[in-house]
Amino acid sequence: MLLQLLAALVLACATLLLYAYFSYTYWTRRGIPQLPNARFPLGHVWRAITFQRSFGQVCCDLYSGVPTSKPLAGAYFFTKPAAVVRDPDLIKKMLVKDFQHFHDRGLYINEDVDPLTGHLFLLPGERWRLLRNKLSPTFTSGNMKMMFPTMEKCGRELLEVLGSAGEVEFRDVLARYSTDVIASCAFGVEAHCLQHPDGEFRYWGKRLLNPTTGEMLTKTFCDMFPAIANIFRIRSVPADVDNYFTSLVKNTMHDRDTHGTSRADFIHLLMQLRGNESANENCSQKQSDTKDVKLGLGQLAAQCVVFFVAGFETSATTMGFALHELAWNQDIQRKLQQEVDDTLKESGGQLTYDGVMSMTYLDKVISETLRKYPPVPLLNREVTQPYSVPGTNWTLEKGVAVFFPVMAMQYDPQYFPHPERFDPERFSEEEKSKRPSCVYLPFGDGPRACIGMRFGIMQTKIGLVSLLSQLNIEPRAGTVRELTMNPRSFILNPVSGIQLRYTARAKQNK
Repeated sequence: MLLQLLAALVLACATLLLYAYFSYTYWTRRGIPQLPNARFPLGHVWRAITFQRSFGQVCCDLYSGVPTSKPLAGAYFFTKPAAVVRDPDLIKKMLVKDFQHFHDRGLYINEDVDPLTGHLFLLPGERWRLLRNKLSPTFTSGNMKMMFPTMEKCGRELLEVLGSAGEVEFRDVLARYSTDVIASCAFGVEAHCLQHPDGEFRYWGKRLLNPTTGEMLTKTFCDMFPAIANIFRIRSVPADVDNYFTSLVKNTMHDRDTHGTSRADFIHLLMQLRGNESANENCSQKQSDTKDVKLGLGQLAAQCVVFFVAGFETSATTMGFALHELAWNQDIQRKLQQEVDDTLKESGGQLTYDGVMSMTYLDKVISETLRKYPPVPLLNREVTQPYSVPGTNWTLEKGVAVFFPVMAMQYDPQYFPHPERFDPERFSEEEKSKRPSCVYLPFGDGPRACIGMRFGIMQTKIGLVSLLSQLNIEPRAGTVRELTMNPRSFILNPVSGIQLRYTARAKQNK
């Protein structure tokens, strides 16, 4: 018996070693350069998975490991092969011209057991295209203009909560501002998180955006092994979170149906896409057969949730990082405040949609903030049909992951000299014309670029203009200039928060 157990153990170890060797020689067996230092079974992201480095730093490590003479190199995400693309021209081709080879993300989606995964960000192929076409009208300039008063009201409340002077951790207060904006525009509810930080919507927003370690590991497993997750019907979104947001959307729609009310917001458009009550079960079949989009309740809630996640993270973090840089670069802050003052003076002291859109220096400041602190440091795609890499004899096979290291490219001194320096003039028309377009990708590019980019930028602009029109921002005692990112967060998230001091400005807009 002992010999049999020993033999079984040896066989199991040998099998595991062969599997590791076979998995981690995928690229070399195909003649494609392979990055060193993969560790089984975590691959090249082991430092991020073990929380030794932030995901953004790991992406920069991968990027720097690709030979400069090669367009890409092979890496491993756990045991899955992943191509890390470095060449800007190839990135442009993959995201735009050759999009049909890379239209999916390859992440876990199971609408039967996990309805909130059935959103636009994750949907594959034809279903994604149909839904994208239906949702795009939400983010036209006309609809942005209609949502503007709601955002502007939240900007005024932000100022009221802060008062004329004080010290605060800005990331939290800006998160509450973003939550109020999106709760109103996406879910059609007044959350009042600025006045009530511990309110119900804020609580459930935190549950959604800050999963426990166990929930985060479950989500990672589902994304890494979607076939196994589907077999065992694993939930990647906690049931209580699912129930809250689904009930919220259901009740909001029911209330509008009952009272015949209508608002120019995201949920109003979604109500036009409703199917019958059984649509949740066979929505996929209906869409592929009819080339139309009719969504069940779970899928309607999923669109609202992804709107919340994407808009919240992009706006709150961008505003926080912008204020951090403005506090340490007073000359830039004064120049931006002058533009704000001039714009408000032209409109009689009122913040208007046209006024915000006309602020060119504000555009540069936000663009440079997104360059230095991209909310998502990596774009991912999955090869959906074999792809011959131009200029080589290499072929990327179906199912291979593709990584576009956004943060690494935006810190490459070849494209952005002295990348650690905060310099909005990098985004003058002259400077932009000097570099390839695909080295700056905070919102992605091509057909699958962020659909809510306009909304996120508008929300960010209103928040910054509201603050800078009335306040001066400065570092507080103990504020660190170079921020350290939390290795436990995929989104760029400073360990110290955004600790700043603010004082009232002399009135300049009378």
